[in-house]
Amino acid sequence: MSMLLLASAGHSPGVTGLGVALAITWPEPVLLVDANREPDQTVLAGHLQGVDPGGRGLGGLLQAHRERRSLAESLPAMTVSLRAEEGHDFVPGFSHPGMVDLFAPVWPELATTLEAAGRTVIVDAGRITPAGLPPALVAACSGLAVVTGSRLVDLAALRLYLPLVVAAAGAERVGLVVVGPGRPYGSGEIGHRFGVDVWAKLAWQPAEAAVFAAGAVAPRRLMAGDYVEDVRTLGEALAARAAGRRLHLGTPRPGSGGT
Repeated sequence: MSMLLLASAGHSPGVTGLGVALAITWPEPVLLVDANREPDQTVLAGHLQGVDPGGRGLGGLLQAHRERRSLAESLPAMTVSLRAEEGHDFVPGFSHPGMVDLFAPVWPELATTLEAAGRTVIVDAGRITPAGLPPALVAACSGLAVVTGSRLVDLAALRLYLPLVVAAAGAERVGLVVVGPGRPYGSGEIGHRFGVDVWAKLAWQPAEAAVFAAGAVAPRRLMAGDYVEDVRTLGEALAARAAGRRLHLGTPRPGSGGT
């Protein structure tokens, strides 16, 4: 299947809420992974209303790695249910900031495990750091969506960090998701300025976004609102890109002897 990365360049423009919304609305089995290296437990405290992970998550996978147990075999026991329907699950993130540095040698095996998970994997990678994103996740992903607002402060941060992920992933695998286009800059302006395709626009709907980001009470007709509609459109675009990449990677190169 495919692994999709979500990240931001700063100012918290709604990456976690978008990840939850994408996973909730994904039409097929999906796994959402909290790989934010600035741990905040937002999904557990927000959308999942304070559920106790009981040792499940990246901390449990770190322990498995230390004990030389297979992450692929350990992964199913490290998830919590994200919604009632079977197959929509969540891997909680770091339960302590000190785990982040300890996890450094685990990223390559985790990336391989997620890539072979048998369902779409959406990774909330949090903010891009000065060192970029975990290279193993970037190498394995089908697409990397950088979420940004349209204010000057958002775009100033984007200017600093976007080149890091474009250099690491290649421009063809990186796209922008603009939250609140026209506040004040339009998505077309932003895409042109940075030379990166805009994969989607998200309507500025704080009340709707807060349902997924913080577990807020859902407004009426949430699932028919502009925010969710935009999330579904992004999901379709990401799925199409992932399918296209799988097709490209499965096509023999000229002279390779394939049929």
